[in-house]
Amino acid sequence: MQTGVKAVDELLSKHGILTESGFDDFQRRARLPGGDERANSLPFCMYQKIMNAPMSHFFTVHHFYMPGTKNRLASFLFDAKGQLVEQVYYQRVVRWVNVCRKLQVLVQKHSVTNFNLAA
Repeated sequence: MQTGVKAVDELLSKHGILTESGFDDFQRRARLPGGDERANSLPFCMYQKIMNAPMSHFFTVHHFYMPGTKNRLASFLFDAKGQLVEQVYYQRVVRWVNVCRKLQVLVQKHSVTNFNLAA
C-alpha cells in the first residue's frame, strides 16, 4: 500500500503490521485489561476508556513512530472485538495526517482479521 511517504512505505515493507503484542523501531502493540496502570502514558482519551472499563474488558493499543527522529505518528485503541475505540494523530501537517489515516486502515484490517481468526 502506498502511503504517500517513501520512508513510511519502506518501514511498512520492512516491518509489516504487528498482529501480536510486541515492538520494533516503527511500531509498538500492547494488550491492556481495563483499569491497567500502564494506561497512564497514553493520551487522555485512551486513558479514560481503559481506566473506566472493568478488568474483564481487554484493549489493544497500537502506536506508530518514525524511527530516525523518534516522532510519534499515531496511536490507536481497539476493543477486544477489533473495533476502533479511539485514535490520536500526533502530526498536524496534512500530508502526515493522510499517512496516519492510511495506517489506521491497515491496522483496522489486521485487527478485525485477528479477531475473526480467534473466534
